[in-house]
Amino acid sequence: MRRIAELALLGTLLLPLAGQGAETNSEVPERPLRSMPLLASDEPTLLGMTRDSYERNAYMDFTLSMRYPLLFDTLEQGYKFNMLPFIAFTGRMGQYFDRHSAPVVTKRLNPKLFLRFYESGTAGKSLWSDDNGLDYYDVGYAHESNGQSVDSQALFNSAVASYGTPEIAQDYVSRGWDYLGYKRHLQMHSHGLDSLDAEVKYFLHHGLFQRTSEEYYTWEGPRAITRIGQVDGLRLKMNFEFRRDWFKGASLSYTTGYLNVARWNTVRAEFGFTPLSDFLGVPIVLWGQSGYNNNVAQYYRNAWSAGLAASFETFK
Repeated sequence: MRRIAELALLGTLLLPLAGQGAETNSEVPERPLRSMPLLASDEPTLLGMTRDSYERNAYMDFTLSMRYPLLFDTLEQGYKFNMLPFIAFTGRMGQYFDRHSAPVVTKRLNPKLFLRFYESGTAGKSLWSDDNGLDYYDVGYAHESNGQSVDSQALFNSAVASYGTPEIAQDYVSRGWDYLGYKRHLQMHSHGLDSLDAEVKYFLHHGLFQRTSEEYYTWEGPRAITRIGQVDGLRLKMNFEFRRDWFKGASLSYTTGYLNVARWNTVRAEFGFTPLSDFLGVPIVLWGQSGYNNNVAQYYRNAWSAGLAASFETFK
């Protein structure tokens, strides 16, 4: 299993971009009319309900994600070098109605800066949009944390006294790390497979934003997983497009760590839930996940999660 996972990810990453190596057209490419806004979702923006296997009740789960191109006019909307730099931010929070005062807990903060390189056939394409049908790859630098501050035994004991139980206090343990990222996006359009994403992250012990990574504290006690790179860093995601009575579109992703490839795995499936989408007039996603890192504070915990959420891919 480990060897198969390594070969599959390596093969996807090494696939050439369509159009690479072709002769460059010296003519100025046709510029599309900018009907789409420059501000777009980097990841799907979600609002819904989630149930984690280690929680007694579901909670309101919301993710806000945005991306904006830099040097847009300077780089001639990306056509100058078939490339655009982007700044992006994704934040995830959960509101627990069954806890005292229904607190909102920050679960993930993920700012990043990256360069997106496109295939050469960009004439007439909207490079700032995800709907341009182009292959691309991203190279960037990012920070990921949960925005919490409990980083000592004394502070943890204080959190337990304040919130009532060690289980709730776990949500406030500080986690954070910087990483280098590479993502490859390939258009497939074959046998229901619409596109394919392969992603590699390399987590830094010392970074620009997180001087020293916060992955494990000795006062937490012994456990098998003490590094984020054990459960995250390699991801393959397949995006499907199909039309059924109940489901319209789906995605399936597999994530594992690069420190222990295929030892600690996470599988996530998402389905566009057609009947509820048609009734409410907003895109509804039914999703489930089994594995690790559903909650940055407890990235090491093996658990399942499931939810129902409104999902918005862009701002219109």
